[in-house]
Amino acid sequence: MRTEAEAAGPQLEPGDFVQLPVPIIQQLYHWDCGLACSKMVLRYLGQLDDGEFEGALQELRLTRSIWTIDLAYLMSHFGVRHRFCTQTLGVDKGYKNQSFYRKHFDTEETRVNQLFAQAKSCKVLVEKWNVQHQRQ
Repeated sequence: MRTEAEAAGPQLEPGDFVQLPVPIIQQLYHWDCGLACSKMVLRYLGQLDDGEFEGALQELRLTRSIWTIDLAYLMSHFGVRHRFCTQTLGVDKGYKNQSFYRKHFDTEETRVNQLFAQAKSCKVLVEKWNVQHQRQ
């Protein structure tokens, strides 16, 4: 019988790395980097059907304003185990004056804060962590 450590494989030393055959998917627009990354993860895991992905985007109402919490819901939709760690449980007000967010910030703030508030009941794991990777 193997121990958990043996089952997990060899321990990595500083400077070691693991290379995974994750497919590269190019962004279509200037705003969809998170969606392209999500597609890469889903395709790597063998869970990406373009029609299902587009359907999930419509169901979750992910159109042109994608926040990281949206990506957590997207991964949850596809059954991908994950944990979203963030310094701010809700909208970071610092984004309000950035040109990308300025036009729709007020309506997006409400929507995004609702996603954070409903995360636990929707089985989306969100944890507040600081920069030093310590739970707060």
